[in-house]
Amino acid sequence: MRSLLILLCAIGITSGALYSQTTALCETPAGASRFGVVEHLTWRFLYSPEDIDRALDMMVEAGIGWVRLNWSWKDFQPEEGPFRFEQFDMAAARAAEHNIRLLPILTAVPAWASTAPAELIAERGNLSPVDRYRPRDIEEWKLFVRTVVERYDGDGVDDAPGSPRLTHWEVWNEPNIALFWPPHPDAQEYVDLLAVTHAEIMAADPTAKVVLGGLSGNGVAPDGSGFLQDVYDAGGAAYFDVMSIHLYTHPATASLEGINDALLAAREVMTANGDEDVPIWLTEIGWSDAPNAWGQPTASQVEIADFLRELYTYPLEVEIIFWYDFRNIVDASPNVEHNFGLVYNDFTPKPAYEAYAEVTAGCRE
Repeated sequence: MRSLLILLCAIGITSGALYSQTTALCETPAGASRFGVVEHLTWRFLYSPEDIDRALDMMVEAGIGWVRLNWSWKDFQPEEGPFRFEQFDMAAARAAEHNIRLLPILTAVPAWASTAPAELIAERGNLSPVDRYRPRDIEEWKLFVRTVVERYDGDGVDDAPGSPRLTHWEVWNEPNIALFWPPHPDAQEYVDLLAVTHAEIMAADPTAKVVLGGLSGNGVAPDGSGFLQDVYDAGGAAYFDVMSIHLYTHPATASLEGINDALLAAREVMTANGDEDVPIWLTEIGWSDAPNAWGQPTASQVEIADFLRELYTYPLEVEIIFWYDFRNIVDASPNVEHNFGLVYNDFTPKPAYEAYAEVTAGCRE
């Protein structure tokens, strides 16, 4: 999910309508919660049924209304054959019981269906980066998409137990960087995948919304060119309803104005291509408290909490903000990727969790 360090700077764009803070603090114009997190509820090694409930209970207490998470093909079908629904059914049902909405990411091609080089598959199996290569047969991908969207569309036909409804589907993660679209990003290839995925989602659930795969950064160069414009040039506008962006910056030096300028630069490209009314979601933002993350000065937990508090109360050009992430993957680990959580792996809250609850307090009264 996480990819690389994105250090933001002010882009110099100051025009454009800001999302009204008086209405944005609690809800989007459609009445949905603005408060989200990324969390790995579908990772079997990390989440038992009890841990899922504990995490969701704590999210409710903090006022969190959305969870963005992988809906990974390789976890549904690690081997060619029957789908394994149990962990996903459990996550969907438990989230519905807690009135928390999910944003599933359709991603992670299993080794048996991947176009990764044979020697890489032999070495890594289902592990990354094998899962980030495109599917060998688009019909196999379409079957995966059709199966999971139908299972979680809540229409009572071929549904998961209890018929939980998932309303939004994100297609891939960070397709604009080689780390997630090896060996190199290609907007036309991505739009081709997006188009067939959109068609399958609409066939299963015509009322669902499709979210563009979260871009690493805003996908916009200073002159307006870049991956985002390439998506539009390839005809991508017809196949998504929500723009998705990931921005990372050190909490001690973060500029909320610079973050908003990055969002406004994306909005300018969207408007130039007729998408002035398409909402922008900030689907990843946060920081690791691991020592010297990415060679940067160690961010204190207080600095991270202060940044979170400011982020959610600043009038950004964005509807929903998903903090990355909710829970440490491993405690007492020097690995940057293990230390993004609002809570420790044992669910002990960090200052950022308390800050999140403070920000949402007025929305829970």
